[in-house]
Amino acid sequence: METDTITAGPSPANLILLFTLAAIAVMMLLEALLPRRQLGQNMLWRWSNNFSLASLTWIVSALCSAAVVVYLAKWTGDRQFGLIPYLGAGPVAGFLALLVVTQFIGYWVHVAFHKVPWLWPIHAIHHSDVDVDVSTSYRHHPLEPLLSLPLVAPAVLLLGATPEAAVGYKLFEVTITLFSHSNVRLPEALDRQLRRIVLTPDFHRLHHCAEPRYTNSNYGSVVPWFDYLFGTASARPYAEQESMLLGLEYLRKSRDGRLDRLVTAPFHWKQATEPGPDRP
Repeated sequence: METDTITAGPSPANLILLFTLAAIAVMMLLEALLPRRQLGQNMLWRWSNNFSLASLTWIVSALCSAAVVVYLAKWTGDRQFGLIPYLGAGPVAGFLALLVVTQFIGYWVHVAFHKVPWLWPIHAIHHSDVDVDVSTSYRHHPLEPLLSLPLVAPAVLLLGATPEAAVGYKLFEVTITLFSHSNVRLPEALDRQLRRIVLTPDFHRLHHCAEPRYTNSNYGSVVPWFDYLFGTASARPYAEQESMLLGLEYLRKSRDGRLDRLVTAPFHWKQATEPGPDRP
């Protein structure tokens, strides 16, 4: 009896989790060896809260997202349902189709999180980090991926990509997500070439700049193609990356980065962001 290659080893969710933990460790090592910026003195405080929120987000939504994507891919594969089986294309075509379609959807979802008033308080938790490193990668409010998943799932279903393509895509997405948020220095020439293909740390860090004109640009989460296509790509001189202010104009106090505040801030947004005696 033939054994399914996806289920013969660890489950897709466990495989993605183990891969993510290994990739985080690699990126943290690179950050220590090749730092791009000098981080603040409260690094351990940031890490403890960022990784705690990341754990909540991962458990509640990221694993759910991975499981749904792979399950839908297996369901369509068993029934030969979708565009990819209809065209007789293989896993590589499925991977590329998932990359283009999900990133196109993800681009516009990301724009919506910036532009729609009731969505911004949820996404702003990610932007409120006053430093950006690998710990920022999954510093998302648990509601954010859950709101995005219903928009991505139908695309996966209609494409009909194989489970191998779905797992490969998720592993690639994890790699670039961690890489683009890392505090790793790339040579300027390498960054200039690489950012044409995938998000580099300098390209995405600009999206975390405190100046709104940069915050509202570079919306890609894995590839920058749609930023170039729709005119939302931005850049600034290479040397300015080291000194530009990151985060937002509010939620800059150390206590604003505490886990309970990160989770509850979207539900009392006006109170959380209004000026006060201890808030600029």
